[in-house]
Formats: sequence, C-alpha cells, structure tokens
Amino acid sequence: MKKFAEIFLVFALFALKAFAQTNFSGEQIREQLLAELRGKVGNEAEIFLPKVIENFYFPQSNVEMRFDFGEQNLVGNVFVGVEFRKNDALLRRVELPVRIKYFLKVLVAQRTINRGETITEENARLETREVASNINLSSIVGTDAFGKIAKHYLVKGTIITADNLQDGIAIRRGDKVQVVVLSGAIKIVTTGVALDDANAGETVRVRRDKTNIVLSGIASADGYVVITK
Repeated sequence: MKKFAEIFLVFALFALKAFAQTNFSGEQIREQLLAELRGKVGNEAEIFLPKVIENFYFPQSNVEMRFDFGEQNLVGNVFVGVEFRKNDALLRRVELPVRIKYFLKVLVAQRTINRGETITEENARLETREVASNINLSSIVGTDAFGKIAKHYLVKGTIITADNLQDGIAIRRGDKVQVVVLSGAIKIVTTGVALDDANAGETVRVRRDKTNIVLSGIASADGYVVITK
C-alpha cells in the first residue's frame, strides 16, 4: 500500500508538470533575483541567496514573476517577496531570505567622542567596514566630516554618519558680526558683538555697536545673524 502511494505521488507530480503551462525553476528564480539585486545594490556588495529555491508550476499560461523589495534598506538580513501574477492578479507569493553585505570606506571613531566635540583626524579615521542594516547608506560620510560637531556621544568604534553630526560653530562669543534685519522688502544691516557661541540655525544674542542694545537673531552658516520681523 505504501509503495502504491509513493508511485501515485510520483505520477501526480509528473502529471502536474505535464499539464503546467508556466514553469519557474529554482535556478531561474535565483538568476533573475540576483540580477535585480545587482541592479539595486551594485557590484560592491556580497549577496547570499538560499542554497535551495523550489520550482514553481502553474496551470495558467503567461504567468509573470515579480520581485517585491518593499521600502526596506537592502543591507544585512532582508526578505524579498517573489510574486507570481496573471494579468496583475496574484496567484502566489513567497518570501526568500537574503543576506547583503556591504564593505565600504566609512569614518570610524578612534576613541570616545563627546557631544559637542569637533570631528578631527585625531579622533576619527577612514576604515573599511561591513555596514550594518541600521545604517542608511546615504548617510555615510568621509573626510568631509572633519570640522563638524558631534551631536551625540559616540563610543570608540562607532561608524560616524551624517545623522551624528552638525555644522561647526558658525559664531563664537566675542566675534564681530554683521546683523541683517529683514522686514518684508526692507533690509537693514548693522554690526555688533556676539554674546554667545552658536551653530548655524541656533539663536544668538548680539550687542549692537554704539547703542549697546542687545538683539536676538539666528546664526547663519556664513557667520551672519539674521533677524526676521
């Protein structure tokens, strides 16, 4: 009886293949998925797909296979949806586990960097590292980060990203600065002495020359104090 069941199962599988109108082999799925991933992540990344991908058979003709990458960051361990559709109608969907390893030149903290400390060649340097999935590739910085300020406490070995940084101090206490007052189409420029340190976008107080009146405005990246009325 068991032998008969095995023979029947084999026959059923052959019959399914014989009547199937659209077939997708595991190797075909692997090749197409790898090609699409390469188009998205480039040739620098290492891509690891499952060792075995099953074959799929459909009785319908002209079934299309599509890959759904979602909104996820394609770094580290991810899942890619494989959808089989007929005239946009979903027939079946499976998810394949994929591992994507990026090795990139990144800026790494060489010691603990305190909040408000300037990033320099002394406390940070470029290293080749595998980039973790929690890091947005667009936020990776290089030596252009030197001179910027740490927004957060960074422990030794941390990959420094744009999210960790802010522009350096635009105005220092005691600096002679120009104050630009904007009121509609009217623009007034005067001078004074900064009473605070300020990064770009922060509020800074200025003692106006001659009158000693204290004004409050916003520090710009180029060292001006802007007051908008």
